[in-house]
Amino acid sequence: MNFFSWLFRPKKYKNVLEYYPDAVLIVSESGELLYANENLLKLFNISSDELFSLELLDLFDGGFNLIDNLAKSEDSAIVKSKFNTDEELILEIRASEYEDSEQKIIITFRNVTNNQKMLNKLLFEHEYLNKITKNRNKFLAKISNEITSPIHSINGFSQAILEGLGGDVNEKQEKYLKIINKNSTQLLELMNDLLEYTKLESGIYDYEFKNFDFVTLITNLFNQYKEKADEKKLIINFNLNSLTKRTFYSDENVLKRIIETLLENALERTETGSIQLTVSHPDNNFLEYAGIVNSTNLQENPYVMIQITDTGKSISEEDLSNIFDPYANIDKYIAKKTINKGLEMGIIYNLTRILKGRIWAESNEEKGCSFAFVIPTEKINL
Repeated sequence: MNFFSWLFRPKKYKNVLEYYPDAVLIVSESGELLYANENLLKLFNISSDELFSLELLDLFDGGFNLIDNLAKSEDSAIVKSKFNTDEELILEIRASEYEDSEQKIIITFRNVTNNQKMLNKLLFEHEYLNKITKNRNKFLAKISNEITSPIHSINGFSQAILEGLGGDVNEKQEKYLKIINKNSTQLLELMNDLLEYTKLESGIYDYEFKNFDFVTLITNLFNQYKEKADEKKLIINFNLNSLTKRTFYSDENVLKRIIETLLENALERTETGSIQLTVSHPDNNFLEYAGIVNSTNLQENPYVMIQITDTGKSISEEDLSNIFDPYANIDKYIAKKTINKGLEMGIIYNLTRILKGRIWAESNEEKGCSFAFVIPTEKINL
């Protein structure tokens, strides 16, 4: 005997339901209306005689079919009343089967009109704000040349004058020109990152998936950053021992951009010690833990994990939790004059998403930082 069978057993359920806080309706297994408590009559603003001349389909869409499904699934549903047409009435309904002398279904109704209106309002405002943000980002992305061209001119002409193109410059003029050139270079880098981020946010970033040689890409990056590491007297090592395939299906330029950004940050953060890049193939348990759905129809080792670990400065737990959100730490970025670093983290986070992957970061006070990301190496439909 289930709870409803006990609570609403013959000759007692009518008394119990009169004190029940929700509106209640009992129907037979064929959908015939058998009993309604006073709260239900008040909810629909209907008399008992009127109610029992109706069918469930007269009260809400779906009728008995909906109730039957709810009783079997133990789910709830949000419906709009069809009977009370004077004002909008939105209801949450639940249904459960129980048995006394015959099989019955008890239905509870709860008025959620105000809650639903508030939810609809919030959803509308959310969609509206998203639309404004997307339109703003598209605007910025499309006028990127108009934004960066003047900065290019300032940077280029100041460098040309420094090199003597406009004639000799005295010591004081050279000092000022170097300041102009340095600041315009920094501004150009910041604007390029900002425009790239807006393109990613607005969904108009250009990318192309195709087959390419991953080993060649990594080899070129190693040669590029080996020289930079040697300048700082750092040890840099790329470990590809676990790699089982060299042809990847992805966007080579996007992948290169992610790795370059992580290596640049590792070099900047590390004064002594080493930088290690490790490539491996995560197993299914790890992929599931990382929130990645791995289809059984794929070839062996369909994902690759690239991890970059350094022995540089650690990142606080507070900053680490929002490291890929440039908006969250904006005050700190401004104070440290590293806004472009925050944007770069946001950029590589979104680029990893473009590659259908996941990225995360870890930090240890004694061992520096570790950034890792997982991406598919073949065509995957998610």
